[in-house]
Amino acid sequence: MKEDKMKASLFCIKCMDDTIHEVTYVDNILYEIRCEVCSLSDSRGADIQRELYLNYMERVFSKPKRFKNEAGDNLPHFLFSLPYRVMSKPFRTYKEIKDMLKYKRKI
Repeated sequence: MKEDKMKASLFCIKCMDDTIHEVTYVDNILYEIRCEVCSLSDSRGADIQRELYLNYMERVFSKPKRFKNEAGDNLPHFLFSLPYRVMSKPFRTYKEIKDMLKYKRKI
């Protein structure tokens, strides 16, 4: 799960002025905005958990089509990489679900 943080100048309702805010995105979904002066924070909590879950399920259901396209595009590379991918997939899936649950605990 990719978490990006950036700085932005936004109006803070607590400071009543334009201040620097830290904006956090998780998988390109807005997660949290926090004022660096007063630490006022606004988080999307349950919304992001639902969106992350829906994105994950969409990728799971589209995997057969992506698998077929990849095999058709470059069969030798596909066959060569298949054993490693089959072995590492359970670990990658576990890590991704663990990361999704991490955001559930932050709510």
